Amino acid sequence: MATKLSWDCRVLADWANGKLLNSETGAFEKVKGFSTDSRTIHKGDCYIAIKGVHFDGHQFVQQAVEAGAAALIVSQKMDVTIPQILVKDTRLALGYIAEQHRLAQQALTLVAVTGSNGKTTVKSMLAHCLAQVAPTWATPGNLNNDFGVPRTLLQIQSEHRYAVIEMGANHRGEIGYLTRLAHPDIAVITLAAEAHLEGFGSLQGIIDTKGEIFHGLTAQGVGVINMDSPGFEQWQQSLGNRQCKIFGTTDSADVWVSDIRQDSDSLVFVLHFRVAGKDSSLPVCMSLLGRHNAMNAAAVASVCLELGMTPEQIQSGLQSFHPVSGRLQTHQFGDVLLIDDSYNANPSSVKAAIDTLAGFAGKTILCLGQMGELGQVAEQSHSEVGRYAAEKGIDYLFGYGDLTRFSLAAYAEQLSLSISDPQAHSVMAEQIMAIVRVAKEPVSILIKGSRAAQMDQVVKILLERMSHADLS
Repeated sequence: MATKLSWDCRVLADWANGKLLNSETGAFEKVKGFSTDSRTIHKGDCYIAIKGVHFDGHQFVQQAVEAGAAALIVSQKMDVTIPQILVKDTRLALGYIAEQHRLAQQALTLVAVTGSNGKTTVKSMLAHCLAQVAPTWATPGNLNNDFGVPRTLLQIQSEHRYAVIEMGANHRGEIGYLTRLAHPDIAVITLAAEAHLEGFGSLQGIIDTKGEIFHGLTAQGVGVINMDSPGFEQWQQSLGNRQCKIFGTTDSADVWVSDIRQDSDSLVFVLHFRVAGKDSSLPVCMSLLGRHNAMNAAAVASVCLELGMTPEQIQSGLQSFHPVSGRLQTHQFGDVLLIDDSYNANPSSVKAAIDTLAGFAGKTILCLGQMGELGQVAEQSHSEVGRYAAEKGIDYLFGYGDLTRFSLAAYAEQLSLSISDPQAHSVMAEQIMAIVRVAKEPVSILIKGSRAAQMDQVVKILLERMSHADLS
C-alpha cells in the first residue's frame, strides 16, 4: 500500500523562505496536502492564501480553518491559532515548496510536456504507457499553469517512478518558470502553432515560449521535438550539448510514422523506431480519431524508448489507450456519429479536426465555438477556419459566439450561400437534430471550441436528444 506523504511545518517554512508563527500550538503538525481554495480543504491540509487581481485568498482564511486546515501560508499575519507561515509572496512560496518536494524524489524520472496542440493527449497517452511498467503520476485535468503545476508536483508520492507534467502558458516566461520548478529529465514539445496569440504576439513568440521548457531541463536531460513543427531548428540548437530525440513523418527522425489511415472508429499507422542505428517498425491501431494523433503517438514512443521500454511494450500501451474526455471522443447512434472535441480550440487544431470530419462518408456538420485569445488576428483566424471548412466539403457549419460570424460569412461566401448567424447552444442542437431526423445517409457531427465557449453543453444536449431518438 502506498505511503501518504506529509510535511512538517518547520520544513515547509524553510522551503518557502518564510517565518513560522504560532509554533507553540503546533509547529510539529504534519500537513497532509495543499489547497489554494478554501472550499476544497480536507482535514489536515495547508491552505495557501493566493492574492490575484480580482481576489484575495486571505479573506477566506477563517473558512479554511473551520474546514480543517492544519496550517496556513500567508503574506500577512492572520488572527488564528493554527501554525501559519508568513512569506512575501504566497504564489512564489507555493512554487518553492513544490520545487523542493520534487527534488526530494530522487528515484523519480520527470517528463515535462508542452505545445500549442496535443500536450494534454500526449500527457495522458504517455502516462498510460509508462503506467504499464512502473507507478506513474500525471497532471490531473488541466492543472498546467503556475498554480496547477506546483500543486501537481506536490501530489507526487514516494512510490512513483515516473511523473508526466503538462505545462501550458498564456504569456512569455510562464513555461520557463514552471520548468525550473519541475527540473524535468525529459522535455517534450509537441508543436508550435498559432494559439494564445494575444499573450505572445506572433508565431515566433510562441516558438520562443515553448522553447522555454528546456531552461529547466537537467544537464543530462533529453529534449524531444517535432521535426515537422515551426521552430524545430531553433529548439534543436537551444538544447546545446544535451541529447535531442526527434519525431516526425520521415526517416530523418529517430521515431516516425507512416501509412496513416483514419477509419470510422480507429487510427491506423506504422510506427518506425531507430534504436542503436537499427530500424524497426510495428503496426499500431488506436481507438481514437485524428490523423494528427499519430504524431502524438510518435512523441510518446520517443520518450518511452528513452526510458527503456521495448517497441512491443510501446505498441501495447498505445493500442490500449482511450481518448481523453472532450478530445475527439466518439458517440455512435445508428448512422449518426457525434464527435466530442469540445475541450479547447485554436486555428490549427480546428483545421486538424475539420480534416478528421471531412474523412467521413455522408453528411458532415461542424459546430464551432468561438476561439479565444487570438488578439489582433481573431477575425482573420475565424474567417480562415470557415473558409477551410468549405474547401474541405463540410456540409453544414454552425457557430456560437460573436467571432464565429466571420467563420460563417467566409464559409457562406466560399459556397455562395446565404450568411447565417451564430446560435445559442440549445438552438444549435435543435437545428442539428432536425437535420439528423431527415437524413437519408450517415451523419457525422463534430463539436469544437475554446473552453470559454462551453461547447460541451451542445454535446450534453445532443447526447440526451439522441439517446431518446430512434436513429436506427
